[in-house]
Amino acid sequence: MRLSGVCGIFLTLSAALAGTLPARADTAVDPVASIVAKVKPSVVTITCVKMRGKETGSDSMEAAATTGKPAVSTGSGFVIDPSGYIATNKHVIDGALSLFVTDTDGVRYPARIVGLTVAADIALIKIDTDKPFQSVKFGDSDKMRPGDTVIAIGSPFGFEQTITSGIVSAVNRDIRESPFDDYIQTDAPINHGNSGGPLFNLAGEVIGMNSILFAPGTYSGSVGLGFAIPSDDLNFVYHRLMATGRLNAGMLPIRTQQVTWMLAQAIGAPGLNGALVDSMAPGGKEAMNWQVEPGDLIVSFNGQKVWDPRDLARKAAQAQVGSEAELGIFRDHATIVARVPIAAWPEGKPSAIDDRAPHNLGLTLAADPDGSVRVDSVDPNGSAASSGIEKDDVLVRVQGQQVSNPEEALHKLQTLSEAKRSYAAVLVDRKGQRTWMALAVPE
Repeated sequence: MRLSGVCGIFLTLSAALAGTLPARADTAVDPVASIVAKVKPSVVTITCVKMRGKETGSDSMEAAATTGKPAVSTGSGFVIDPSGYIATNKHVIDGALSLFVTDTDGVRYPARIVGLTVAADIALIKIDTDKPFQSVKFGDSDKMRPGDTVIAIGSPFGFEQTITSGIVSAVNRDIRESPFDDYIQTDAPINHGNSGGPLFNLAGEVIGMNSILFAPGTYSGSVGLGFAIPSDDLNFVYHRLMATGRLNAGMLPIRTQQVTWMLAQAIGAPGLNGALVDSMAPGGKEAMNWQVEPGDLIVSFNGQKVWDPRDLARKAAQAQVGSEAELGIFRDHATIVARVPIAAWPEGKPSAIDDRAPHNLGLTLAADPDGSVRVDSVDPNGSAASSGIEKDDVLVRVQGQQVSNPEEALHKLQTLSEAKRSYAAVLVDRKGQRTWMALAVPE
């Protein structure tokens, strides 16, 4: 009896104390997970069919060992306008015979190239659909600081919607890719296939486009040296490409370099800012009215201070082609003013690809002696190539039914086409490994 009474008092006291203790959350809210959940629908996978051996980008999933065969490569992109405008890298879509975009629901859309740049690795593509897409919001890349947390989303090695995170390692990096280099460096793991994907800040805004990775020797994985084109540059380029399909950027026909402390001492420069002219483009002296020469230090552009060569290049790019720019030049320990015309950057010409789905299967089948149906050739402009079907694949089943000869396989696919089915489930044997693939069926 006493034992029960003590137990009763103890349980009552425990219950009372429990009522006064603060409730403990089962799980802490992860800000990165919350941001990812909001922005993922705006990130897409880009599938590009090219001729093997002629891939211009580094994201091809196929070895360029032979020519004359289609190769399927994957990259990333993100929606910048609900009507279907998508941002990506130029090297992702260069040389495309056909181009497709897959959203987070797995729906695939044919895409066309709207515009691209020559001096920077930027391209704009478009998909046509009545469904409005969730688009990203651009942030201010100039506000990013080393140590800020960033999130990368993309399709490395074909693994769609892969999330990685890290920090900003450095800003305004010049890696000698273009006159506009001011990359954001990050240690967020970026691999082949991440190209063209977005880099988000903790506000869920795009502050860069993942474009380049560095690795030692022949190693192709991430070592924490990834580089993204800043959103301020992307905003400028995409605003113009969306409006006209052209960049219409200005330029000065000169090559410049950064002023180091020792060079500043040598030429008597007032500081480390500015762009030091080291050479002229062919015809550059005449184009600039003989007012600029090697050794000049350009310290201002239309009254604005020039911080470095990339700052000068960006200021010239945003100036109206054909207008006159006023340059402040430090020469022989004095500052002079030169008035020079703004030239036009050469424009990139978008590849002439069909903006509709392929109208043929593009598949030639052959009967092997063992009774199997083997893929004899694949037309790179057909739907089979864009679906990932390759030469020497063996078709085992179509829509769950076994096929024993080419005629039977093609008949089943034709039946699906007549029934307005967009895809056929095909069991493929590739070098002894079997897998189901969704084969796009043209109308």
